[in-house]
Amino acid sequence: MEFTDHILLAGQIAAALSAIGALIYAIVIYAVVKPIKSYIDHATYQIQPNSNGGNSLPDAIKAIKKVDAKIEKLSKRLDIVETHLTEPN
Repeated sequence: MEFTDHILLAGQIAAALSAIGALIYAIVIYAVVKPIKSYIDHATYQIQPNSNGGNSLPDAIKAIKKVDAKIEKLSKRLDIVETHLTEPN
């Protein structure tokens, strides 16, 4: 076998290995990565930005904290009104 035959054989082996590698890569992408990504998207849908009208979970927490602060203020004001009503002048 001549030197050029060895080079051609090495090129053929490299091409075959590249084709096999590309096939394995495609199988892994479609059989493993896509289902995992789909599962993660489905499992985390509730906290994704587009799931609740464009607001994220931190936005919802901020809104809850605002409501809680308003309730606390109203509770304090109600306590003041009740003490004024129950105390004799």
